[in-house]
Amino acid sequence: MISKILGNYLISKGKITSEQLDDVVEEFTRIRVKLGLIAVAEGMITQEQADKVNRLQAVMDQRFGDIAIIKGYLTEKQVDELLRLQGNPYLAFAQALENLDLMKMPELDDMMREYQAENEFTNSSMEDLKSDDVDRVLPLFLPPDAVEYLDMAGIVLRTIIRCVDNNMMPMKAYFDKQYPADNGAMQLAEGEKQVTCAFAGNGQTLLPTASCFGQEEFENVNEDALDAVAELINCINGLYAFDMSQNRMEMELCPPEFSTSISGFYSEKMLVLPIEVYNETIQVLLAIGNSLEMR
Repeated sequence: MISKILGNYLISKGKITSEQLDDVVEEFTRIRVKLGLIAVAEGMITQEQADKVNRLQAVMDQRFGDIAIIKGYLTEKQVDELLRLQGNPYLAFAQALENLDLMKMPELDDMMREYQAENEFTNSSMEDLKSDDVDRVLPLFLPPDAVEYLDMAGIVLRTIIRCVDNNMMPMKAYFDKQYPADNGAMQLAEGEKQVTCAFAGNGQTLLPTASCFGQEEFENVNEDALDAVAELINCINGLYAFDMSQNRMEMELCPPEFSTSISGFYSEKMLVLPIEVYNETIQVLLAIGNSLEMR
């Protein structure tokens, strides 16, 4: 997240171009190696164990290190050491800029102070942003009264990072009663409080998400593409239902719905969370305790 969030800010200020940001993201990814790869390289776990943890992340909304501890593959001390080896996300971003001769650390720090002032972030908020941790970054982009939506929105972001685009970028979310869209998918999860998750698209905005998750190069946003998006939503709701079951709150997933021809989504109250996925902005809509209609 951090490479796209801060990188797009630098683009807006004319410090780098979008093409240069693509290079920065690639360099950042190279520098910030995945935890599992480091663990195998350090001889702490086997490749088979790493693969098993990766598979478990598809059904458990937890980080690699947390699952490895639960399975007994790693100790908390070993995970702390792996995180140290993985490096600080902000410093990795700064290193990527410097490696490509785009910006030195002092200039980046100056730009971040401007970013902080423009967004009215506290020093603590900036540390949260630089952590690149979904649980710390997400609240910075949600309305103050969206606490009830934090868990579900967090699962949305983590699932997209794991299954679609690990360089996705959340944008400022807001509450509304309708969102105009010409295609989309949604699914209701019934329980003590009904929860609905929807992905709203206009034109071809959902195409990269559908193609990546569905592992198929769809030519346009047709029924097959939206079926793939619906399966992604089903995964998100499944993870949310699993988390709720740990608190003895049972939820039942209804069949997903999708359509290539709609006017929009409507609800008494829904959270609209824009997310940039492969340079396309998709809208994730969440309704908790309210109905959400696609028509």
